[in-house]
Amino acid sequence: MENKNKLITHKGYAIRKSFLSEKQIELIEKHCIVEPKSDDRFGGKKEDNKFKIYKESTERYYLPREWALQHFGEPDENLLSEGFDLSDDAAKFVGTPYEYQTNIINMYLTAPRNGLICVPCGKGKTFMALNIASQIKKRFLIVVDKEFLMNQWKNEIKNVMPKLTIGILQGDTCQVGKEVIEADEPNISELKTLLKENNLRVGGTKTELIERLKEAKIQYKKPYTIVTYDCTICMIQTLCLRDFGSNFFKEYGFTIFDECHHLGAQYFSRTLQKIQTKKLLGLSATPKREDGLTKVFEMFLGKAIYWEKVREPDPTVQVKGVHITCDDPEYMKVPYDYKRDVIIGRLITNIVECKERTEEIVKWVHNICKDSNRKLLILSARIEHLKTIDTLVNSEITRSYYIGGMKEEVRETGALNSQVILASYSMASEAMNIKALNAVILASPRSSIEQSTGRILRVRVSERVVEPLIIDIIDPHDTTISQWKRRVMYYKKCKYDIKEYKQGSQEINNTITVPDDNGCLIMDED
Repeated sequence: MENKNKLITHKGYAIRKSFLSEKQIELIEKHCIVEPKSDDRFGGKKEDNKFKIYKESTERYYLPREWALQHFGEPDENLLSEGFDLSDDAAKFVGTPYEYQTNIINMYLTAPRNGLICVPCGKGKTFMALNIASQIKKRFLIVVDKEFLMNQWKNEIKNVMPKLTIGILQGDTCQVGKEVIEADEPNISELKTLLKENNLRVGGTKTELIERLKEAKIQYKKPYTIVTYDCTICMIQTLCLRDFGSNFFKEYGFTIFDECHHLGAQYFSRTLQKIQTKKLLGLSATPKREDGLTKVFEMFLGKAIYWEKVREPDPTVQVKGVHITCDDPEYMKVPYDYKRDVIIGRLITNIVECKERTEEIVKWVHNICKDSNRKLLILSARIEHLKTIDTLVNSEITRSYYIGGMKEEVRETGALNSQVILASYSMASEAMNIKALNAVILASPRSSIEQSTGRILRVRVSERVVEPLIIDIIDPHDTTISQWKRRVMYYKKCKYDIKEYKQGSQEINNTITVPDDNGCLIMDED
């Protein structure tokens, strides 16, 4: 191994420094030292945000694998483990993919290298990834960044791979490979039963009962069990904080990185240097990062093998754009910084605090909820705004919250049993999986809403009871009108049926003119 110039190891693509020319070293430093694009609208001293996405020793560079394969070619040797096989029972997949899912799955399985699968919400990324794992048939890892995602993966695994043994790597919990599990000490009732079975006295304290069994040389503890974990779901925060030995993940041959666009960030990118299995798969609905760091996870995981940039047109989706005409001075005030740039955060606060605007939203809530088939999602950038809406909605309409800081069981139970779900954009942007949703109110302004509106499109057209409905609240400020125009462009490209309304629900006969390309451009969340 020491004499070979190019190796793939648990640290990445290892290349000997003495093998490289000066130009090649410059190439490494040019591409593997990265920096996010900065927004200098807020002024102040520009910080040096550059960071390395490689490691080095005195002898070698350890580079992002897919990037190095592209620039330095195939290694002299691949030292990564193939991973241990899944048993036939563990690998059994009980779901049936749709035809389009089968095509995507096969594209990954037949691709010459690792890569990403990028499809919109509701297309079944989790389902497809697990089907791929069942066909690779090696023990595998799943990397997530939120606990509720971990639980969603566990539930989906139980549905489609019911014989798979699931482990967790989070905090002090380390269920990787094999684990010896000691049996719990028996309680007093169990000890007394054991004593009776052996015709021994049953009176006394728990300590006395145990001593009596020991004196009689009777085994009173259940034997330990050995659990082998076929799949381990890893929290990204734990991976970033801990160091792992070269053989720590050797039993695993495949890794799924959920919501892989997060891995472009400096802190989370550490994960990519710590997990090196033979097969790697990244999943994302919106892989393009506005800070320009999409390349970070692509350099480790590979480019998109399948990227659905165009959503199938769906003219059954109704969009009702509601123009707010309130003349409240605080609502109409546009805050600027010293460079005359709009302070977006403060503007949103001014907008959502407008009483008249909120009352208009509540009227639409009441109107929508007259139809018992409707399940409504209300989205806002401000939790206090959601709370205000909640207090104004008629008490007979069942409501629940879907926001950060809630216990998952409370959040998911509420979502299941309520007609109206009040949620933050941040929670709706990733992995909200409530199939019954069929209407959404965009209660605070936002430019890109592909992820948010995608939450009401999880039911296939042929299976829908009612047509999906988007209530888009339009504010009159120059900035928010620009955001509305961007949303309209998205709606038009999706072939949605768009109608505009004045405040008070009077329809406007406006002709909305935007480029009318075929298909629907998938935009990233802002």
